[in-house]
Amino acid sequence: MERFIQFNDETVNSAFWMELSDLAAALSQKTDLKVEFGPLAYFQEEPAVLYVSHFWHHRSRQEEVAGMKTDIYLRVLGTARWTDEEAIQSFMQRYKDGFSRQLLAVAEDIRLEPLCVQLRPGTKKAFRIRRQVMRRYHEGQLLVNRSKGFFTDAVYNALFVLWQADAPFDWPDIHPGIDGAVPFIDRTARALFDARTTKDVVKIVTDIADVLEELDVREMVNTYSHLPDYRQVPIEEEAAVDPGRRQDPLANDDEQEEDEHEQFDEQFSTWHRESEETRGTFMQFDLDQGAKTPMIGNTAREGDEGDAALASVQGKSKKSSREQYSRLLAERRDAESKADETRYGQENIGAKVIQEKPHRPTDDEQEQYRLLKDETAPVVHTLKRMIEKSIEKKKTSPRTDLLTGRLGRKLTRYFTDDNPRLFYKKQEPSREINAAFYLLIDSSASMYDKMDDVKKSAVLFHETLASLRVPHEITGFWEDTSSLSKDIKPNHFLTAVPFHTSHQKEAGYAIMQLRPEEDNRDGFALRLAIEKMERRSEERKFLIVFSDGEPSAADYDKNGVLDTHEAVMAARKKGMTVFNLFIGDEALDEARQQTMKTIYGHGSIMAPDVSELPHVLTPILKKLLFDSI
Repeated sequence: MERFIQFNDETVNSAFWMELSDLAAALSQKTDLKVEFGPLAYFQEEPAVLYVSHFWHHRSRQEEVAGMKTDIYLRVLGTARWTDEEAIQSFMQRYKDGFSRQLLAVAEDIRLEPLCVQLRPGTKKAFRIRRQVMRRYHEGQLLVNRSKGFFTDAVYNALFVLWQADAPFDWPDIHPGIDGAVPFIDRTARALFDARTTKDVVKIVTDIADVLEELDVREMVNTYSHLPDYRQVPIEEEAAVDPGRRQDPLANDDEQEEDEHEQFDEQFSTWHRESEETRGTFMQFDLDQGAKTPMIGNTAREGDEGDAALASVQGKSKKSSREQYSRLLAERRDAESKADETRYGQENIGAKVIQEKPHRPTDDEQEQYRLLKDETAPVVHTLKRMIEKSIEKKKTSPRTDLLTGRLGRKLTRYFTDDNPRLFYKKQEPSREINAAFYLLIDSSASMYDKMDDVKKSAVLFHETLASLRVPHEITGFWEDTSSLSKDIKPNHFLTAVPFHTSHQKEAGYAIMQLRPEEDNRDGFALRLAIEKMERRSEERKFLIVFSDGEPSAADYDKNGVLDTHEAVMAARKKGMTVFNLFIGDEALDEARQQTMKTIYGHGSIMAPDVSELPHVLTPILKKLLFDSI
């Protein structure tokens, strides 16, 4: 008999996750709002994270999309606009049990649903699907919890079904003690349909919770919803806490009477800045037992000339004569350190650049390069001749339809046009192509069967630009998983052709040293390329990425798509043109194509077969070079 072990190898639909992130950011108008998957759906204030629930996984596509989008609608549209945080916080201070808090969370969501639909009528269908799915789920949970004896959970399920029922709801028998209170619970719960504010919802839930608290039933076992803590402690309030007062309780609860005073005539040594040497012994210990005294610790007393003080300041700054100045330096250094950590994006914290230097090319590598050079020579020669002709034509052809210059022969427009352009000028001598190119090559393990054709395309790329003396750089990138740690993510970059030698003869031999390695952190590699391109003085700047799939690296499977998309958008905002040549195969599925289009937009070009890569690259180079003349 054959046995199979099934592992949890579930992949994340990165395109849909990006869609959720964009939806949340657009509705909330907060670009820093992150969307994450979690067991329960709720909104976290600091840092700003919106969690959509795993509850919607492994359902039909329609139900999954509707459920996760409505999680966002409820938080971004509903909670942000109509939830009274003070009323929620006041309730949470009084009620600590799971039933009360979960019931308030779900009741408030039910109040917010019609408000969200009224504000955004396009959400109506999604909310209808949400109600159907969740009603079926809680109807099933009601039966399960009754049979298991989880009676408080059953009351929660019954209330949910009551609030979302499409037909009259009849309460089942749950527990003798609860059944007697059902008429009151039912009457109170139905008032939710008329609730207008969060305070109305709190009043309803409070009445139900108080009744259930008086009944001798087991506390709620399951967790269906989450009520986040909206309270934010102001910085001033945190600073107001007296660090000299004990914050943790003593192990004992003894109190000292006011008339118990013991005096010591023995002299104890102290230390201060002017002491040349320490006298006596200093003892450091943790006080976890003792007697509480009525002494007032935060009031002043009359000083004594024998008094001395020992203060210690702990921080990250060097020794300083002023505590405030020392703290300021430490805070400034922390801020700079944090900014440097997120310099290449939040998802790339810990990514470390390791520059690989190509070794001296071997005879075999030189021979391989010459073969590829000869193979691509006809295409290179054709491209070079076309570009040179275009440059020459631009030098000699006049510019027409100008307002000033030499008078042309076509004067009819003087009588037919309100603002005729009758003059022309000879073209100024055209400069060389004012552009720089950067080719990034995904050197992950999945490129194993594609690297030979990628090298051929890289040779075509290099020889064409070198013949036209256009500066360019070719770099392969990968992440090393063997030396990966929690804090350090080594990312290797092999620059086969650097900018400063790109025009030299036989500068491309190192292209043959590109090889498939391990993972690929595309967003990080793009940001490093952007930095280097920003330092270039050319007018036009082009970034081209060869890859065969989504970014894939440590803690990067889901966020990598969004991070790479953000890097692409950052490059385009800086005036750079970004292209992706996606190398597919026969099993290329539509989802992967859509993901690459999501990352690069119209700058994603598909090469269904790796052997077609040079043929796809040729027209792209031709267009970009023409645009740069």
